[in-house]
Amino acid sequence: MMLLDRYLFGAIARATLIVMLVLLALIGFVNLAAQLDDVGVGRFGVTDAILVVVLTFPTNAFDVFPMAVLLGSMLGLGTLANRSELVVIRAAGVSTVRLALAMFVTGCVLALAAGVLGEIVGPPAERFKQEYKAELKQGTPGTSRLAGTWLRDGPRILNILQVQDPSSLAGVFSFEFDETGQLRSIGHARSGRKLDGDTWRLEDFVSTRVDGEVAVIDLAAPRMMETQLAPEVLEVSIVEPSRLSTPSLSEYIDYLRANDLAAERYELALWSRWANACAVILMVLLALPFVFGPLRSGGNGVRMVIGVLIGVTYFLATGALTNSAAVYDMSPLLAAWLPLLLLSAAAAAGLARIR
Repeated sequence: MMLLDRYLFGAIARATLIVMLVLLALIGFVNLAAQLDDVGVGRFGVTDAILVVVLTFPTNAFDVFPMAVLLGSMLGLGTLANRSELVVIRAAGVSTVRLALAMFVTGCVLALAAGVLGEIVGPPAERFKQEYKAELKQGTPGTSRLAGTWLRDGPRILNILQVQDPSSLAGVFSFEFDETGQLRSIGHARSGRKLDGDTWRLEDFVSTRVDGEVAVIDLAAPRMMETQLAPEVLEVSIVEPSRLSTPSLSEYIDYLRANDLAAERYELALWSRWANACAVILMVLLALPFVFGPLRSGGNGVRMVIGVLIGVTYFLATGALTNSAAVYDMSPLLAAWLPLLLLSAAAAAGLARIR
């Protein structure tokens, strides 16, 4: 890395770190207020709530990394512009293309840091947080893996291939035993939906009843099942994309497809993770036109306001497209990358207008 690249990287990285700490402090305060509602449940205390919030920082940092980089880039370059250092750099013969290249290198390094947070640090922290909190609140309810969740429910054992939410299941296997521990029946349902109270409606339930040496198969039909499982137990069994690295997420998507289960949510999470890392590079490049363009004579306060507006707009657009993908059956690939394409067009248009 050349001297200019290192100098710009240092200015932007320091400002980005400051912005990131401020954002994490705000997010942590909101999360702590939410976690305090669970204090007193089981053995979950105030210290545990603080630890849970700290464990969410890597994932939160990855989510807001593009916004932090945009604000940090504007703040760092703005400080250099206010001290006329950018003017000296341009007067020394450094072209716009060379500056853009230096910013691109800086963006790549920051994108790599975001990838480390999203792939290496975040998922293990999220898994430990969920298991730690669940153990303190109600003990370990079952064993959750990519190949489904095993739960004990009175005289039956359930294997649930996918817990979509605490009131919706997909791929439910039921193994019922008698008082002596002998297997009485095996059943499979395509899906399950929680009704009032502790009643679940299992759709397309096919069961095989064992009576001595005779097995009787009941045809597919809806079945009502009374269960003792608490919603909190099922919530722990939900496989959240934030707890999975890219290889594990890809493996889980293949598993869902092989079992004819809904995988669109996880496909969207996979593509969004890559798009979020690539957005970091574009955010660095997007800051350059604002420093040399219409805001070159403004203060850092004006730049920060503009940066916040752009970052929030990108964040809201990403969230809106994520929801639209589920409601309107939009392609996960398109929903994840469309905001990035629009951001690329804005960055290219801004760079082209720099004199």
